[in-house]
Amino acid sequence: MGRSRQIFGPYEPNPTGEPIITSSPQHLFSLGDPDAGHFERFDPRAPMQKAGHGSLVQTPTGEWYVAHLMSRPLPNKPLNPLGRETALQKMRWTTDGWLQMADGSNLAKLTTPAPSDYSSPKQTHTADIHTDFTAKVVDHHFMTPYHQQTTDWVNITEHPEHLRIYGQNSLFSQFNPAIMGTRATALTYTSQTALTFHPTHYSQTAGLGLYYDANNWLYVRLCQADTEDRTVLRILQAKLGERIDHRITVDIPDGHVALKIDYHDGWAQVSYQLPQQAEWSVLEAPIDVSYLSDEGVNGEPGEIGGFTGLFNFIGAVDAYQHVSFADFDYYTVKNYETEDLTHE
Repeated sequence: MGRSRQIFGPYEPNPTGEPIITSSPQHLFSLGDPDAGHFERFDPRAPMQKAGHGSLVQTPTGEWYVAHLMSRPLPNKPLNPLGRETALQKMRWTTDGWLQMADGSNLAKLTTPAPSDYSSPKQTHTADIHTDFTAKVVDHHFMTPYHQQTTDWVNITEHPEHLRIYGQNSLFSQFNPAIMGTRATALTYTSQTALTFHPTHYSQTAGLGLYYDANNWLYVRLCQADTEDRTVLRILQAKLGERIDHRITVDIPDGHVALKIDYHDGWAQVSYQLPQQAEWSVLEAPIDVSYLSDEGVNGEPGEIGGFTGLFNFIGAVDAYQHVSFADFDYYTVKNYETEDLTHE
């Protein structure tokens, strides 16, 4: 940090030689190396990573805060699946006129003191999603990577109280994949849906998944069996562009099934429930999806990676004729506190 009474300087540098907010207080600046792309300097003690790009604000009561970009890592790993997020740090001015964090440190924190005129706690758990498609418009949380959301391929009018998605290009494609995605906003959550789908060609699929980009995703989908004209449930995965076809197969006789993904700290547990079942059944052992993160999608060593973060999605594929469709009954995402491992 530097200061001057004139916008064009000269500027006086902070005598500490250190940043005022950081995720890795290891004297990078005093070493003459301010580069933020040093993965070897990952600080496992820091509850957030990549703190930076801040904006200084003053409250009506004269208190100071910095809003800044950051990411929340998986425990003890330099992997950040949630992309760029925003944090708030309370600041103060020292007696000799330098800005610093209110607690006297420069390590970014997940919590900060509220302004003095803050009256009462407010509910902040607003990132959960529940939509049963009974509204007149599609829920605003949905986003469509590489595609505009138009009624010719996704709508709630052809089958009222359902979301109908027409299959389009492969999930490997950056041109018009039929994906309805919502941002992942917690490191522990459950995404869930139920759908009806009747594929008539091996290239027609529909289901629930996790998505970072066209080369990195996990897809739990209804599809045709390899050798018979019947509908089955299987997992397809992409990692750095490599196709990974999981071999565990479950018959879905009438083409209707509920699907669930329990995500916890980079692991995905996939479950399903047939109409006649009272309980959920686990499809296979938990899958390591920690690579679905800003750093894990690197194609080459040394690349910085992305920053968009992980998405949950429902979608369909029809690389044959773009005419098959799936009807989704509902879509939910329930977030949990990191320490809460007791959810169902």
